[in-house]
Amino acid sequence: MKMNNKQKTPLAILADREVFDYLKEKVGERKTRTEAYCDLLDKALSGFVSPFLRRQDYELQPNQCHVTVSDLASEWRWHRATVRSFLDTIEAFGLLRRIRLAKSVVITMTVQSGQPAEPRDVQEQPDFAGQLREVLSDWVTGKTTAAEVGATCGQLARQAIAATAGCEDRHCPDSRSDTVAVHTGSQRAHILETALGCIAHAALQKALRKSRFDDPSPLVEFFRRELGEEWPAFIEVAKDLARLVLDTEATEAVNDTDEAGECLKTLRKSFLSLAARAQDMED
Repeated sequence: MKMNNKQKTPLAILADREVFDYLKEKVGERKTRTEAYCDLLDKALSGFVSPFLRRQDYELQPNQCHVTVSDLASEWRWHRATVRSFLDTIEAFGLLRRIRLAKSVVITMTVQSGQPAEPRDVQEQPDFAGQLREVLSDWVTGKTTAAEVGATCGQLARQAIAATAGCEDRHCPDSRSDTVAVHTGSQRAHILETALGCIAHAALQKALRKSRFDDPSPLVEFFRRELGEEWPAFIEVAKDLARLVLDTEATEAVNDTDEAGECLKTLRKSFLSLAARAQDMED
């Protein structure tokens, strides 16, 4: 655990596993962050492997566990986006390392070292984008309003910008003020770009979600009958459909004599329906 005193001098606090057991508070069935961290410790120390992954030939090293985000989300009663954000943050603190595999992750808990890793600058921490995605996911699914999520996103962005300025003061106390100001301005622009990008992506997800009740069968039948279930051909068709959906100029360029283009235009709804249903699976 890392703390700062009034003189901004970093302090490291070493604690045994029993301390975390004592600090844990049970709040319903949903695990707290402390409980989730302790659960990762238990899993790593015992060499835990999720049942779904036990047939995979992966040799664990000491203090490692092999899990999936879905399993952790189910066990902790969290949203999967929350699990990802939590792992991002704990890794940024230097308390774990991850090896990302195709559908799973190998987690190494850094319990051997008494010195925690130096946290990275705010703009480099994946947690900022993770926090935004977690907040925006509730807006995508209709659990919060645009006004509520907008206020929260603004608060997160302001906190990230303030933290960046604080990092500059700590790391470069004797630097020229104009140089620091330029660098801080660049970091601020990066934070704003990250926040706006996350919001833009969430807006697309929210718009796409409305299509999940549309009929996907026309595109399925097109794949079977017209493409003969040729997967490479469907990849090309999907690419053209995505362009028609996102690029208005491409849609306008399709004229009435373009039979292939007109056929694709009739498949846009079922294409969006399939994409929306796949998005729901990820959530």
